[in-house]
Amino acid sequence: MQAQTNTGAIMAKISVIMRSSYMQLPEFTLPDPLSFPQAPELSWRDDGQPVSVEFDDPYFSVENGLEESRYVFLQHNGLPERWADWQGSFCITETGFGTGLNFLMTWQSWRQHQNHKDEHRWLHFTSIEKFPMTREQLQQALALWPELQELSSKLAEQYPLPVAGFHVLQWPEERISLTLIFDDVKSALAQLTGPVHAWYLDGFAPSKNPTMWNEELFAGMRRLSLLTSPAAHRHDPLTLTSVATFTAAGLVRRGLLGAGFGVKRVKGYGRKREMVCGYYNRRNGPEQPAEAVIRPWQLAPAIQRGHRIAVIGAGLAGATTARALADRGFEVTVFDQRGIAQAASGNPQGGLYVKLAANDQAIHTDFYLQAFQLAVNTMSRILGRGDSNNPYWQQCGVLQLAYDDKEQQRQQKFSTARAMPQELVYALDQQQASKLAGSEQKRGGLFFPQAGWVSPADLCQTLLQHSGIRFVQGQVSGLKKAEHGWQFAAAAEASDDRTVTERSQQWTFDQLVICTAADAQSLLPDAYLPVKTIRGQLSYLRPELTPALNTVLCGRSYMAPAQNGRLVLGATYNLRDDENSLRDTDHQTNLNHLSDFGPQWQQLADNSRLDAVQGGRVGFRCTTPDYLPMTGPVPDTRAFIRTYSPMVQNAKRIPAKPVPNLNGLWLNIGHGSRGLASGPLCAALLAAQISGDSLPVSAGVAEALWPGRFLLRDMVRRKLPPQLTE
Repeated sequence: MQAQTNTGAIMAKISVIMRSSYMQLPEFTLPDPLSFPQAPELSWRDDGQPVSVEFDDPYFSVENGLEESRYVFLQHNGLPERWADWQGSFCITETGFGTGLNFLMTWQSWRQHQNHKDEHRWLHFTSIEKFPMTREQLQQALALWPELQELSSKLAEQYPLPVAGFHVLQWPEERISLTLIFDDVKSALAQLTGPVHAWYLDGFAPSKNPTMWNEELFAGMRRLSLLTSPAAHRHDPLTLTSVATFTAAGLVRRGLLGAGFGVKRVKGYGRKREMVCGYYNRRNGPEQPAEAVIRPWQLAPAIQRGHRIAVIGAGLAGATTARALADRGFEVTVFDQRGIAQAASGNPQGGLYVKLAANDQAIHTDFYLQAFQLAVNTMSRILGRGDSNNPYWQQCGVLQLAYDDKEQQRQQKFSTARAMPQELVYALDQQQASKLAGSEQKRGGLFFPQAGWVSPADLCQTLLQHSGIRFVQGQVSGLKKAEHGWQFAAAAEASDDRTVTERSQQWTFDQLVICTAADAQSLLPDAYLPVKTIRGQLSYLRPELTPALNTVLCGRSYMAPAQNGRLVLGATYNLRDDENSLRDTDHQTNLNHLSDFGPQWQQLADNSRLDAVQGGRVGFRCTTPDYLPMTGPVPDTRAFIRTYSPMVQNAKRIPAKPVPNLNGLWLNIGHGSRGLASGPLCAALLAAQISGDSLPVSAGVAEALWPGRFLLRDMVRRKLPPQLTE
């Protein structure tokens, strides 16, 4: 069974809730993505038990902590029994990650009770932690549980850096993912979207930590439980949102009752007298519902039935999307007229890194920091350990050089304004930068030790090597809505045993994801997609004519250590230029940028050493006006304008109506030159949306990536083309 979210029904409820046809929404703020949460101060008892110094409370009992967690959170949320016939994603949200014991205990039970009748089952565990332990603290605490050693090691391998906000950890082979939110409960719950099927209310006791157990906690629970448990569920305890907590404190019982939960006190574990559990029932809620903090386009789209999905485009966006969907059990067919990674994603090397903003672009930084950490874990999972012997990806670090006065000022401003964990980035002076790079540098820079280079073409090939994915080389045309799903024509050419052999065929799929960069405009002529292409030319240098290079260098261009007998340098940025052929003038532009990398490299530029160039490659980036990808459901342009036209008069008066999407049609484009970093997270977001899962990103990030944002913006500003508003 599965609790399917009906967006229209939910919006109808919200409209009634607001007692108006408009939603007057309060503003909410994102956590500063470059604030770094403080690790807890711990004292360790003789038996190895960690105790919070601030709250004067242990994280668990060594004597019976694991059994207590099973009793409180599994048994009293009806688990694992509810998983037996569950279909799709089961979503758990926890307050207080602590040592991760509850997550690991749940993972262990999920593994033991896997039901292979449904390949689409997925466990999504979300946990909020204001004071995240360091990796070392976590490992020391979990060492007390030998039976969890294997899972503890898997968790430690992906445990995120101490950066505020959302972090995604994935184990697709186990059909499980963890979204860790390093933030306080109030802010975190306001940014959560999607269903919650079970609540684990953990954390330190209410008497020790009253700031967590407050009205905002219960209001957030009510909002998310309302979205999960519409009246259509007939109050079946197996489908309604459940809650369990170790405490029976009066303020907790009253808070849950006020939020709409049916609450009962039961025997606590061991010597504890009582605990609380229950189910959400919207009929139990107060007359005045919780304040809405979501916009219509932040709600999950209506779930589409059917598991056959077409992905058009076999570059980074298409390959990561196809793999994320196949990992969840969907039957995926990928189409590309040129083959796998034959456009911009076919470069032999690309830098995997982020350029962090020193200004107020918090949403960009939030997205790219989260995306970068997931991308690094994805490369290691898909391509193996990134050591110097790996021909596909090497975690050799990236040095962003302060190549001129403006960049140096930007880096200095960034470094002085932020206290950054050195595992993420740290500043180097000129001598340190020279030693690390392997050649003399003019200035210092910022070094990202977890970054490196990747072969995008090999990554795409490897991502698509999955039993649930087949590839069709052929041009797609004639896209149209079918009675059930989407239909198009494609002329297919056989190339290997994973390629469909029909020469020409009409195809119908339940759902369709377009990942064709700027070519999406020709497939979706009625969609509002204000993207542009930027030509880029790489130059391949002969390594015997260049200095040694130990890391990826970034200035106006980037350069990676030699691989396969060549150094990759680039790329140029040529607007309004559709020339596919290599040009010597662009090779010279790339050579001129070598001056950013120090005097030894500058000699090649000064002497115009085109003889050092042994070829290159031309590709075309697809960028958006705000330099963020467009990922999510595709709105019906004209229906959207009709629905939200009142916002032209007052942008803050949002009609309480669901977004009219082209159901079953999705988009993932506009990654620019950052697709290696952004691809895996955007794919995870799409997979969650298509699966009806809770989202692995904040509501703010999902809105920032939403494909309809430019349509909404330009409609409100009265800047849409006349043909759309007539």
